[in-house]
Amino acid sequence: MNYQVSVSGDPELAQESVDFVSSGFGNMSMNVNTTSSHHHHHSNSGNSEISFNSGFGMPSMTMEVKETHNGHHHHHSNSGNADISINSGFGMPSMTMSVSDSGHHHHHKETASVNLSLGGIVGAVVGAVTGGIMIDGRNRIWVQLNQSSYVGGDIISGTVEMDCIVPFFAKGVIVKVKGFERLWLQELRTETEGEGSNKRTVYKTIDHKENKEFFKSTIVVYPQSGTVNCGHYSFPFSYQLPSDLPGTFCHDGKDAMGAYSAKILYKCKATVDVAHKHDLKSTTKLIINEKCGELVQPSFSENKKSFMLTKGKLHVKTWLNKNAYFPGETLIAKMKANNTSIKPTRKISLVVHHTMQLRTRLYHRCINNPIYKQQYDGFQPCFYGKRYLPFSIPVDLKPSSSLGKHITSSYILELECDIPMAIDLSVTLPLTLFAPQFLYSTVPSQPPGTPLPPDVSYRHPWEGDEHATSCRKCNKSFGLFARKHHCRHCMKIFCDKCTSTKTTISKLAYPKPVRVCEECYPTATQGGQKYQSAKLMASQYQASLNAYYAQYASLYPQIYPDHQSPSAPPQQY
Repeated sequence: MNYQVSVSGDPELAQESVDFVSSGFGNMSMNVNTTSSHHHHHSNSGNSEISFNSGFGMPSMTMEVKETHNGHHHHHSNSGNADISINSGFGMPSMTMSVSDSGHHHHHKETASVNLSLGGIVGAVVGAVTGGIMIDGRNRIWVQLNQSSYVGGDIISGTVEMDCIVPFFAKGVIVKVKGFERLWLQELRTETEGEGSNKRTVYKTIDHKENKEFFKSTIVVYPQSGTVNCGHYSFPFSYQLPSDLPGTFCHDGKDAMGAYSAKILYKCKATVDVAHKHDLKSTTKLIINEKCGELVQPSFSENKKSFMLTKGKLHVKTWLNKNAYFPGETLIAKMKANNTSIKPTRKISLVVHHTMQLRTRLYHRCINNPIYKQQYDGFQPCFYGKRYLPFSIPVDLKPSSSLGKHITSSYILELECDIPMAIDLSVTLPLTLFAPQFLYSTVPSQPPGTPLPPDVSYRHPWEGDEHATSCRKCNKSFGLFARKHHCRHCMKIFCDKCTSTKTTISKLAYPKPVRVCEECYPTATQGGQKYQSAKLMASQYQASLNAYYAQYASLYPQIYPDHQSPSAPPQQY
């Protein structure tokens, strides 16, 4: 490979340019032998020999310079030529440099340029013009991290990788890491201007901005300067994150109150320091997830309502098997409902609501949007029992972020009971989403595909009005003056006379006297009899769960190397 260098301009400035290029090769020691002759035209000639060592693993080199200068006495002008040859060891390509310069007494130009052309590589140009150095675009740098995401307090470890195609001079390699919170809010404000007949309403848009820096640090991964030769380089680095960091979050949108942009970002920037704005650099975004600082355990909430035109109430209790989940995980919502009215529930829905709190010094906005909904079958009138509702959390939901000063992101899980001709009943539970990480939990983990507990109904199924045309006791036909009545113990349809007796049924959660038929009255007065036994169903479910665990262990023996069949943990049913 050959290099051709041409230098034009003022001799002293040209020499400085050559010295600058030479300085990139390392520390120099120079021996100069010069011979000169003076005549009417002032001609000069000389020889120089230079030897030096360089940085970045460049081999030692020797440089031989032959130069001649001729001058004209009358015009005081100088012109000269120099041939420079560089020979190196260890396979470094030889270089040839030719220098030509000229100057005039009346016209001195304080500029110099050095152009390097690599034989066989088109477009590899290094310019040293007024101190600026252009790097070849084929040289590349990037950051390689040891893991895809982190939590507060983790140590970021990685390497700065660099591919050098065309050699260049560098002052060192640095890595900058920073985290920040940036919020922009638009406020649409209505104001009244003027007085009397000139009074008018004016709509104004006001921008609110907030910025907060969590951390900012510079890591010097390679402090030495020198010429970077062709090849691949790796520079390791590490940095420990602060412990209390909000999770990465980025959301832009617009609603009736105006546009907004909320960002919590973390960046890692690798830079090869060259000169001015011509650094070789690359920026990588860091994924920081909020650390779970609480113990993972079941959560609970309840709600109840009464009806205006119908006797009885609806009382719903809801449990979640955990209070923190990962996106893509399946949660199990346990619902226990006691409906003492004749109002049915058409369907049950689980809805995830996303809530953003955006705060600036002078303005605050809360944005709440339902983002995912899943529906299930409802239940009959006078239902009393348990339901287990599996709910798959969408994998694209962003983790919660609650540690930000200006931006917080949280979720709420809402259970809705759709009741015809009445206001729906809803039960809300907080839902925290974390990115995959180790969690301290009181809830034992289960293998994937574990069967759900069966639903339980403590009361008999409700008999529909369309299924009965006469009383089941006296066979009296129903009509305009003969109404249908349900026995609250067996849920069958009778006439008014056959269900005239009333009593409380403690085991079926009827604390107040309700209608029962003559056949069920003796049992009802003793507390009643449940349609399904929760204890019996729990023992059956535990047996099936143990069988599933044993099957899972046989399919994946690497998890249980001692061939010990795991037993399912006791279930709270």
